[in-house]
Amino acid sequence: MTNQQRDAHETTVSAKDKRKARKELEQARREYEAKVAFLESQEEGEAGKASVSSMVLPDYRSGRNERDIHVRNVSLSLDNGTSLLDDGELKFAHQRRYGLVGKNGVGKTTLLKAIAAFEVEGMPRHHRILHVRQEIRAAGGDISVLQAVMDADVERNTLIEEERNADGNDADASFNADLKRLDEVYERLQILGSDSAEGRASTILSGLQFTPSMQSGPTSALSGGWRMRVALAAALFIEPDLLMLDEPTNHLDLEAVLWLESYLQSYRHTLIVVSHDRSFLNEVCTDTIEFKNRKLNYYKGDYDTYVRTSEENVKNLMRVYQAYQDKREHMMEFITKFRASANRAKLVQSRVKAVEKMDSPEPVTIEPVWTFSIPNPEPLGRPIISIDDVWFDYNAPKDEWILQQVNFGVDLDSRIGILGPNGAGKSTLLNLIMDRLTPNKGSISRNGNLRIGHFTQHSADKFDLHLSAVENMLNLFSEAEDQAMRSFLGRFQIQGSDALKPMMMLSGGQKSRVAFASLAYQKPHVIVMDEPTNHLDMESIDALVGAVKDFRGGLIVVSHDQFFITNTCGELWVVGEGKTTRFRGDFNEYKKETLERTAKRVADSVKSLSMINN
Repeated sequence: MTNQQRDAHETTVSAKDKRKARKELEQARREYEAKVAFLESQEEGEAGKASVSSMVLPDYRSGRNERDIHVRNVSLSLDNGTSLLDDGELKFAHQRRYGLVGKNGVGKTTLLKAIAAFEVEGMPRHHRILHVRQEIRAAGGDISVLQAVMDADVERNTLIEEERNADGNDADASFNADLKRLDEVYERLQILGSDSAEGRASTILSGLQFTPSMQSGPTSALSGGWRMRVALAAALFIEPDLLMLDEPTNHLDLEAVLWLESYLQSYRHTLIVVSHDRSFLNEVCTDTIEFKNRKLNYYKGDYDTYVRTSEENVKNLMRVYQAYQDKREHMMEFITKFRASANRAKLVQSRVKAVEKMDSPEPVTIEPVWTFSIPNPEPLGRPIISIDDVWFDYNAPKDEWILQQVNFGVDLDSRIGILGPNGAGKSTLLNLIMDRLTPNKGSISRNGNLRIGHFTQHSADKFDLHLSAVENMLNLFSEAEDQAMRSFLGRFQIQGSDALKPMMMLSGGQKSRVAFASLAYQKPHVIVMDEPTNHLDMESIDALVGAVKDFRGGLIVVSHDQFFITNTCGELWVVGEGKTTRFRGDFNEYKKETLERTAKRVADSVKSLSMINN
């Protein structure tokens, strides 16, 4: 390099900036090399990419700086020709957070996939777009969880590769062009926060409940639910221009959900969330998009605001339609009454023309609210379930127990919500209550006439999809008669041909209704629920909440759905570190304490990991 060239370089980048940028580039280069090794292992079949789908890198050299997305005339169809969206409009403003709502099967996930894959004509190609899906492939190999998250920023790694190629080109003719591009690389790396990458990644992972040892451990050791958290962490780490989350709370415990809410509230770019958790939508979203009748309708405000606004809009449309009907009816009465009157012929003709010119508003269709009920049980002596000094572990005896010294009772008026992180023993406690496990110490007594109903996120999976709803129910309740079971299913809107066709032909919502029917048919004294709202749409959740609130038996529920907990549970029990204790306060107080505890744990975890790495 000549002195003249060096002088030119110094006028562009100061010595201090060069040293800082070189340091950042060297750190990012190491991360890039790890990424290459990871991708090579994927090609050999050792791993699947456990992060995100369909990201297109922006061309920052284009000079474009638009942040909003506005695409008109968007249509979407399935491969079989079924239309999902007709002449829709995508309107996503920078720094706004949208909740995309609609019934199961309306096309929400399909729309997000199309946006992420740039299959929507007119989508700006300079945006970084990420879609975190509900399912991911298995991650493997020796790469650590922390490294997997940092490696997910493909743009940074691409910049490092470009910088390496520029450094390898010593031709004087290309020097100025390479130098200019190198300056762009420096600037972009600073914007991406390359020097703070590890701290940011660790903070996100800690918020999603990854301990320091889990962060430094291999991704291959993770279960499917934890791999989903890695995918979510990677997306949050990258901070794309448009982030789309599809049911992000399904694989999270309540502590992680509360942290994610808080984190997304300060997301700096555009966010679209599909979720059945209305409390999550209320906390996170600034706007709501309704996907209904092959249209996208936009509303300002969170989910509850959308519901109120939508209901008010329906009322206004009904008033407009009724006013039209009243006016038309009044004019038709005049025409009919005076049609034969010669003296009023001109008036009649005027009314006829007026009726012909009247624009008829579309009639308002109000969808009926579906509800169901669970039969109230006959009285039983108290307590119907008594848990006395119970200790349990799958590998007992040992020094550490999953559950120890558990004491509480369950009656017909019990409304118990069980809270705690994943792996703390919540589901284990439910299995003990249902007599599916036996305590290592202590005892659980149950009334001899007690019937316990069980409902989980997988309740609809217990059916043989090759059989009809009637056949499945008769297999579960062999004492029932065919016609009586058809009538019973009719109360859950499974009637006519729907009750007789193979269940594989039913929608997800219909399958859930068959599961509700199987719960109600048991006439339980106590209902035990384990994450019951996962995979349900809003309508089904509302119906389940209504049925449980009216039910005059006992309830024990494990759920991360805040709306469900606050509307069905009267007392909260917290499971963690082997202990099961009653929380003396309401859910909002528990939420506040949990957020404070999580913030401290995240700070301690990041500090601990930093000490390990140093």
